[in-house]
Amino acid sequence: MKRHLKRLDDEQKTVAKNYSALMILQGLNYVLPFVIIPFLERTLELERFGLVMLAQYLMALCIAATDFGFSTTAVREISVLKSKREDYSTIYFKVFWARAILLVLVFAALCVFVFTIPRFAKEWEVYLLSYGMVVGQTMLGDWFFQGIERMRILTAVNAVSKILFTLLLFLFISSPSDYILVPIFNSIGYLFAGVIMFGLSFRYVSWQWPNFRNTNGFYRDSFQIFISDLSSQFTYAANGVVLGLFAGDSVVGIFSAFDKLILAARKMYIPISQAFYPYLSRKPYQEKRSMMKKLALGTLTIGTIGMLILVFFGSFILNILYADPAIAANDYLLKWMGISVLFVGLSLLFTNLYAPARKLFHQRLKILTSATVFNLILGFLLVPKLGLTGTIVTTIFTELLMVIIAAYYYWGDASSNSEENQQLNKR
Repeated sequence: MKRHLKRLDDEQKTVAKNYSALMILQGLNYVLPFVIIPFLERTLELERFGLVMLAQYLMALCIAATDFGFSTTAVREISVLKSKREDYSTIYFKVFWARAILLVLVFAALCVFVFTIPRFAKEWEVYLLSYGMVVGQTMLGDWFFQGIERMRILTAVNAVSKILFTLLLFLFISSPSDYILVPIFNSIGYLFAGVIMFGLSFRYVSWQWPNFRNTNGFYRDSFQIFISDLSSQFTYAANGVVLGLFAGDSVVGIFSAFDKLILAARKMYIPISQAFYPYLSRKPYQEKRSMMKKLALGTLTIGTIGMLILVFFGSFILNILYADPAIAANDYLLKWMGISVLFVGLSLLFTNLYAPARKLFHQRLKILTSATVFNLILGFLLVPKLGLTGTIVTTIFTELLMVIIAAYYYWGDASSNSEENQQLNKR
């Protein structure tokens, strides 16, 4: 490893080290769900398990709402400041205070949603106690440490918080009646990481009170990313929520068992975009395109392997992990979901890496909002009639649609750049 690092320049070494750190974190993200999810499914039983998973789907929406796109736009801004060796404090606290305001507004919206819908009001404690996850994620500042390319710090703290959450679960949850402890422990894990990372950020920034002057352009770009990311999370969370509305907590539990495996496969791609994004943001157009070709081939290879594992070994994995016969009885649906793993990596490569690096925020917005609208329409058409099968079909076709639209905009950007160069040459 050291021999290979010596051949790289300083920027490439930083990318390699950050990628290695992120791979360690993703390793935990793979291992721990395979320990936690089967444990919760067996201990809480399917209905309570489905309930706590439904709360997590809602928190995913809340996290996207409080993020407001800063995890993309602020990373780019911080990366540019790093290359110029300028102070990070102003941009850091513009993001911090904006997210603090959003944290209050989103919590108010969550309360209205939970208490006005009887289906959710019945178990309101689960949803409100889960909000600690959102608070912790807001304080985490992962966007900042990604921008300054210090992902090893973030990896270490996240690893400790995930292990803490896991230990609390195994020590204190022993029966279905303990389900209320799951959102509490989940929130503790997130808050632990958030408080630690917020404290560590002061090694690089100095305290500033709210100041929102001269930030219209930054917030405007962030708003486009916010709508895009909210759409993306809504697409992810809506499948579980819509299924819960029409089919109940038990069926959500079955879907969650499958979805967690798909999510584990999806997370294979995250270190790629997180490690390469600050680096790619600074590079000229041709270097971006060249890097994308290399990454696309690797992504396609990873996706194919992940899909084949789920198709051929999905039943075996489910039988090892889960005890409820209803989950094993629907194993064929997991195999169908495996197809989406191939599509996910390619669409993420554009939406999470290339489009933000090229500042194609409007195109990214179109892709993700189109997918959300398509997902909702198809879900409400299929789920009431087909239940879980309808959700699986909706998931697969939504991911396929995203790949098709992303490919269209990627090649469209090449044509647009070629025309611009021709016009410049004529001048």
